[in-house]
Amino acid sequence: MLRAHLAIFAALSLALAACGAGAPSPSAPHAMLGRAVEMSLPTNRGQLETLPARGAAFTVADYFGPSCVPCREAVPRLHARKADFEAAGGRLVLIAVLGDGESTEDARRALESWGVTGERFLVDNGDASKREAGVRSLPTTLVLDARAVVRWAAPPGATAEDVLRAARAAR
Repeated sequence: MLRAHLAIFAALSLALAACGAGAPSPSAPHAMLGRAVEMSLPTNRGQLETLPARGAAFTVADYFGPSCVPCREAVPRLHARKADFEAAGGRLVLIAVLGDGESTEDARRALESWGVTGERFLVDNGDASKREAGVRSLPTTLVLDARAVVRWAAPPGATAEDVLRAARAAR
């Protein structure tokens, strides 16, 4: 009887994994794992907004740069799952980390050229992301729970589905 139950459990586990409902991939090492990240940054429209998103079960913080080549593919893929994050009670927050000579307009144009149009995003032009969230390279994607604790950092090659699984686990 126990063997039959274990066989059923194994079959169900495989079926769930095949449907993308499995456990998230392991987190990348990150200095802020298990620690809270809270900061306020202006939006591209000039309002001050806080990270993590207020009232969200989790926040996916996606840090990008206007001239970041890997961001050109990573940001649109993640943004395409925005409705899935919201359906799970969370929020996707794009954060433009501006380098020397880059502007909010450069970030807006980059997003637009990547197919992400009309989206509000946060603007970091003073290394707040580096100081407060430990962002050392771009792109960086962090999943924060409702208490602002970093629960997962996207490893290289992580897919949007990996991020969604990690976000659901952070609720």
